[in-house]
Amino acid sequence: MHSSETAVRLNGAKNLSIGIVLVGANLRAPITSLGPVLPDVQASMKLSGAEAGMLHALPLLLFAAVSLIAPSVGRRYGLERVLGAAIAAIFLGTLLRSVWLPIGLWIGTVLLSMGIAFGNVLLPGLVKRDFPDRAAGLIGLYAAAMAGVAGVAAGVAVPIASLAFADWRWSLGVWAVLSLITLLTWLPQLRSTRASLPVAVKEVAIVSPWRHPIGWQVSLFFALHSLIFYSIIDWFASYGGTSGVSPKAAGLYLLVYQVVAVATNLGSASLIQRLPDQRLLGFSCGMCLLVSTTGLLAHPALSLVWLIVGGLGAGIALVTSLSLFALRTRDHDQAGALSSMAQCIGYGGAAAGPLLIGVLRDATGGWTVPLTLLIVASALVIVFATLSGRKRVI
Repeated sequence: MHSSETAVRLNGAKNLSIGIVLVGANLRAPITSLGPVLPDVQASMKLSGAEAGMLHALPLLLFAAVSLIAPSVGRRYGLERVLGAAIAAIFLGTLLRSVWLPIGLWIGTVLLSMGIAFGNVLLPGLVKRDFPDRAAGLIGLYAAAMAGVAGVAAGVAVPIASLAFADWRWSLGVWAVLSLITLLTWLPQLRSTRASLPVAVKEVAIVSPWRHPIGWQVSLFFALHSLIFYSIIDWFASYGGTSGVSPKAAGLYLLVYQVVAVATNLGSASLIQRLPDQRLLGFSCGMCLLVSTTGLLAHPALSLVWLIVGGLGAGIALVTSLSLFALRTRDHDQAGALSSMAQCIGYGGAAAGPLLIGVLRDATGGWTVPLTLLIVASALVIVFATLSGRKRVI
């Protein structure tokens, strides 16, 4: 009987691990699939430039806003149930965004973005609660799935839209299939009612990350590397065009950038488990970003080299910062609170970065000041990533 119960528990843990990785795979693809076909969407739906820009920025703004309420919703209704509802929202939003009615584009974008926001915040807490001894490795695995599927979604968007029977709606809507598979895989988890720690553990006062230096160090690390990543994704093609890089080559360079980041995600996950703390990883990712952004400004002819180095930094930064939500907290509730704070500040920075780059580009008429902003942000990543990498907890 005992061996039978052990087998059931192990099988349940395995299924939960698979479900977590699948949930992670849904947390970027609906967003990255839009960018390559945005001109088609704009022409088809007769969107102004401002409306197209808002459609691109809306998910990041919702990520920041929803991050503030996600932990309390998770505690009230249960992590598994809220994550199940989040996947259902991503599924329905992805379908709605692909219908012919203009309002469907906006409602669908809001719905799927809210679902992704809840997944972003609550998934690290669930991993911390159910896999405390291997949280960093599992977070790294789902982060790699998230980044990998995101890269595929961006890469196949235009080819799918170019099929004889298809258009941009197919490029966006096809990712509902992944969400549906994930939702079906997640159904067994909906029976769980665990939302809080046992009473004996909860007697220990929880310190808010908003009132602790570690909370700010982790959050600023997350915000700064997100600002750099999204700024490069959004603006490199424009910068490359002024430096002799063709649009086709710029697209290829950005694909390489993301592929390198995904590969580095997997390698970083294993290193996090082996190293005594994360200071070396934090310093390394910051240095890679600093070399990358400085190189782009100083020698744009070698842009591919600098993007490869930047991809290394981006991959290390993503996995390390996500892992810190679990590594710098005492329990899953506190992990959820830190995840909420960091992602609220982080996605605020992610949304602000491309906007600031555009404003500075228009104000100065060149790229020196915008890229200097990224260089300064990279230097600050070194500072805050190294500080947050010290082996401490809130």
